[in-house]
This record gives sequence, C-alpha cells and structure tokens, in this order.
Amino acid sequence: MNPTAKSLLAQMQIHEIEIARRKQLLEFGARDVDLLVSCRDFIQREVETLVATFYEKQTADDEIALIIGDADTLTRLRAAMTRYTIDLFSGFYDAEYVNNRLRIGLVHKRIGVAPKHYLSAMRILKGLLFDAISRHRHGHPDLAATLQALDKLLYFDTEFVFDTYIRSLLAELESAKDHAVQYALDLEEKVLARTRELEEFSRRDPLTGLYNQRTFMETLRRELARVRRSGHGLALLYLDVDRFKQINDAHGHLAGDEVLRSIGHVLSAMARHYDTCCRYGGDEFCVILPETGLEGAREFALRLLQAMPAHDGEPVRMSIGIALADGADDEDTNSLLARADSQMYAAKAAGGGRACADAAARPGANLTH
Repeated sequence: MNPTAKSLLAQMQIHEIEIARRKQLLEFGARDVDLLVSCRDFIQREVETLVATFYEKQTADDEIALIIGDADTLTRLRAAMTRYTIDLFSGFYDAEYVNNRLRIGLVHKRIGVAPKHYLSAMRILKGLLFDAISRHRHGHPDLAATLQALDKLLYFDTEFVFDTYIRSLLAELESAKDHAVQYALDLEEKVLARTRELEEFSRRDPLTGLYNQRTFMETLRRELARVRRSGHGLALLYLDVDRFKQINDAHGHLAGDEVLRSIGHVLSAMARHYDTCCRYGGDEFCVILPETGLEGAREFALRLLQAMPAHDGEPVRMSIGIALADGADDEDTNSLLARADSQMYAAKAAGGGRACADAAARPGANLTH
C-alpha cells in the first residue's frame, strides 16, 4: 500500500495499547487530565497573546527566522500553534491527538527544524504556559500538580515528535527490512480487518443496521467536544414513531419490526457520510448532523417525514425533536438529549407527524408534514 494512503499512526504501528503504556510510564492519568481541562477557559482567552509572544521570541533568533522564511509561513505556523496550545488543554489525548503530534514531527523534519530548535521552542512554550497557569492558579493548592500535569503532557508529545525524527533518519533501514516482515504484516492486516469487522458488527443494531445506542453516545460525546474546539454547530434529531404500539397490537411484532427496518433504510439513504443515525431503543431513533444549523436540521426533518414508508396503506407518522449544540461549556450529551427529547414530546403532543425545534434556537421553529 502506498504510504500516503495510511495515517502516520498506522505507518508507525502505534496503537492504543502503546499510547496507554506511554501515559503509564509518565504517570499521566485521569487526575492530570482534569487539572489541564480546568485551565482550558483562561488559556483559550489568552492563547493569541501567548502565541504572539512565543513567535516574538522565536523570530528574534536569526537562524530560526531564516527557517521560517516569510510572513505567509509565519501566519500558518501561528495558526497551527494556536490549535496545538488549545489541544493541550482539551482533555482528549487519544489516537487522533497522537497522530497530530507525529505529523508535527514530520513537518518539522521536512522543513529543516533540527531537534535543538524544536526543544528550545518547547522550552519557550512551556515557560509561557507555566507563567499563565501560575498567574491564574496563584495560591491554589493544585498549582504544583497542574504544572506537573502539563510537564508530563509536553514530554508525552515530544516522545512522539522525536519518533518521527528517528523514523526519517532510519528510513533506508526500514525499507531494507520491509521484505523480511511482509508476510507477518499481511497476516496482521488480515487479523486487524477481521477485528474491525467484528467491532463494526458490535456497533450496529441487528434489526435496522443503524448504529446502536452505545456507539451513538460515544459519537455524540466526540462530536460535542469537536463543536467546543471548532465552534461549528451540531444538530441532534430525536425521532419517535407515532402510534407504534397500535401497529404491533393490530398486526403483530413482525410487522412492527418491518416498519423499523424500513425507517432504518430511509435514514441510511438520507444521511451524509459523516452523519450518525442510530436506533436509540424500541421505536426511537436519533440522528447527529455535524456542522448543521436550524434550517438544515428542519430541511432534513421535512424530507424524512415525506420519505416515511407506508404501512397498511398509510404512511408511517413520526414525531421529531430538534436540539442544537453551539459549543457551550455546560452542554453535555445528557442535556442535549433531554432538549431533543422534550421537543419530540412537544411534536407528539401537537398531534404527531411533525418536527419541533428547541425554542432557544429560534422562536416558532416548528415544522409539520
């Protein structure tokens, strides 16, 4: 496989177990994560000043200024450093986070940033962040522990950055031994593929083929974290089949199952590849629409109401609740679900066959089909 088709994480065969082991060696645990997240708000407020000061110090060195080269490059570097600084306090240090650290190392190696330059830059960043935390946590009993948590995370990041430096230097040796291990890699790929198949099967609802509730909750947590980082919105739709018990009572559970399967097919056909549709339980479904505002959510709901399958000669009716997430710090999965669920009940109370949106998003945002 062409290396460009794989992530750096896959190329370097760094997996979740290895990531967890490195955290263990650094004694970086849940307490450290909580301490760093507690600093997120004031770091975000000061991040532009911190990054500006960082590059003032960097460009004061003629050798580093020559590597940076021009104003456009400096602008891109400042944007990347801003994202990195915010990510340090995001609370998510998973495979995606590690892959970004590996990419930083690769980019630095390619543009000619020597290890000495990288380490000096990290020392400057560490000093600026320590100063900011010390100002905001002055006299706080957790100050020392917070600084230590950041120190551990910076060591964690540096390990992965230098992994890519070392990998580049040993590229010829790696290429020479590829033939010897190809059979083992092929076998491992087959095992991983089978593992992914089994994992995907465990993530799906067997009746509808949609994601199950566990996978939905994991996805919603990640998407809310992404909303907080990016500022892009998210819409959540909570769906409930109207008079579903009557269908089961009148025609049997097999007929009810067929209705649920049909709804699953409709949702799968309508959803974008980055939307998430799930069977939440019984005759309830949920849909996550990333980077979608009220109008987009209402349009999706209307198309869904119009596309409902027929049963016993009549279209299946559905009540839909819409709630929007805008990245507020107090927004979590439970509160967003509760708002969408409340709007679903409002739609049902109004006669069903319609969608109601959270009034906090925009007054009068109801839709009927």
